Formats: sequence, structure tokens, C-alpha cells
Amino acid sequence: MPEEKSPGGSTIRRYSSGEWAHPQTGQPGDSSLQFAAARDEAYQALLGEPRHIDLEAIPLVPRIDVHTYVRSSPQGEVVALVTSGMSDLPMHVPPAAGEDAPRRVELIFYCAEPSQEYIDTLRWVGRFLHDRKTWLSYGHTMPNGNPPAPFWGSQVLDTLLFMPTIVRRDQALPEKLVLSGDPVHFLWVVPLSTPECNLKLEHGFGAILDLFQANRHPHVFNPSRKSYV
Repeated sequence: MPEEKSPGGSTIRRYSSGEWAHPQTGQPGDSSLQFAAARDEAYQALLGEPRHIDLEAIPLVPRIDVHTYVRSSPQGEVVALVTSGMSDLPMHVPPAAGEDAPRRVELIFYCAEPSQEYIDTLRWVGRFLHDRKTWLSYGHTMPNGNPPAPFWGSQVLDTLLFMPTIVRRDQALPEKLVLSGDPVHFLWVVPLSTPECNLKLEHGFGAILDLFQANRHPHVFNPSRKSYV
């Protein structure tokens, strides 16, 4: 896994085809069943009852399902798509990341209406994470190929940024869900354009936060959003 540094200090990892690990298949063990029950309880407390659960068709380890939750807001209904299963296994967090780096995560994505493309992308990220034996944390980015291709019919959004969620109730997940001593964190999935990603690589994660604040970036995904850069 070759590494290099961006001008802003970000570590860049470029994965080769030889680093792909074949996913493990099999039925969930007792620990996975216990984790799933604890996760369902925490999700119920934070998100309520799911409107739909997209089950992973092939019995892979971990099994990554995607739950659809619907909330009311002054602007109308907001959908939260949430993975369930990524946290069954700890990530391969390097020692240099420090003790504060999350070891177990799930993804959360806010949108106006669910889409199978969104669900498939979240599951793809979760599979990539474990099959490549790597990790994700706040401020990490993942392009959609090389060169990156736009996601979901967008003209410009071709990279995923992972951030702490700004929805207050969802920030409480690490307090409500602890698996094998590891608090589970939500990574908020935010699509970026290549120029926005380059800004982050050149000037650091703080530059993206400032950019979002200046543009009043909403937490609900807008598929027609233009690049801020």
C-alpha cells in the first residue's frame, strides 16, 4: 500500500489490485448476533423504526445491511441511510493514528429520498474498508476511481468525504453503542467535487470545513449541487 503526503499533510494511499482480499463468507457467529442486537437497540433509540432494510444478499463477513430511516423536519422529510454491520469487525487502524482514532464505524448519509444507487455505494465503501484491510476516519476522502467518475448522475461530485455528523442526536452513537470495548462512530458521507478535494489535499481538512461554512452547506444531499470551488 504505497503512501505519499499531500501539500496539506494528508496521507494518500493508492491501492493496487494485489492488495484486494477476498471477502470471507459464512454465517454470523454469536458475537455478530450480539453486536447486531446491540446495534439495533442503539439505532432504535437514535433513529426510530426503519422504514426499510436492504439486506446483503450474499452471506459475507461482516454482513452489511443498509437501513432507511425517515424523519420530519421544517423543510419536509429527511431520509437517513445507515449501514449496519461494518462495526462487527474493527478496522485496521495504524498505530500512528493515535488512541483517539475510531476503531469501529458505520456510515450515515442524509438525502431527500432513498435511492438504490446510494445504498449500493454505502455498501461498496463498507466492503472496500474490510476487504482491503484498511480504515476510514474523519477527514478521509475516497475518489470514485482513477480518474474519478461522478456519482449518481451528478456532473461534478466524484469523491466521498467522511466527516463527523452535524446532526446532534446522531452524535450520541458512541455513547449508546460500544462493541468489545470500542465505541462505534458514525461517519457522515459527503460527496465532493475534484476541486474541493484538491483544496482539502492542499490546505487540510479545516479548509473544507471553512468552505462548507461559507456556503452554508446543508446536511441533506443535493444531487444538483455545483462545486464550491
